[in-house]
Amino acid sequence: MAGGVPRGWLPPTAPGAGPAPRFDEPVEQPPVAPPEPPPAGPTFVRASAAGPRERNAAAVWALALGIAGLTLLLVSLGSLFIVTLPCSVAAWVLAARARRQLASGTTQAGAGQATAALWLGRIGVIAGVAAMVVLIALIASGFDFEQFRIDLENELDQRRESQGDGDVEGVRT
Repeated sequence: MAGGVPRGWLPPTAPGAGPAPRFDEPVEQPPVAPPEPPPAGPTFVRASAAGPRERNAAAVWALALGIAGLTLLLVSLGSLFIVTLPCSVAAWVLAARARRQLASGTTQAGAGQATAALWLGRIGVIAGVAAMVVLIALIASGFDFEQFRIDLENELDQRRESQGDGDVEGVRT
């Protein structure tokens, strides 16, 4: 018994671990190779022989306009169709131009952007026209938006009162 531990006894190991090290036998270490000397001067690496990567400006603008058009349409619940329709149409046109540039070989960059922008433009135009038709139909039928807002506020107040959410820490709303 050496130091309170029976001779030959090793502590348990975790599953998948290697055998526990034995401290009574010296472990041979493999020889360590000397470190390589640092280079004499800075080393410059050229990113590519073709130069900086080209961009397809039409595809980038089409994607930006497509995202902006759909975002505005969703945030405004269709009421800004007069702004979003031109954005979506421009996205569609620019995406088609970018795809023509790709097909003709004028540029090789932006194929994914052009495809995404084309679909965003198409969806934006369809959703914008649908929002326009719905809003025009509501206005033509005499729908009163102000009364609708007041009715929604009253219903929300009634729900708060029925659930007891009207009082917040002694402050009456």
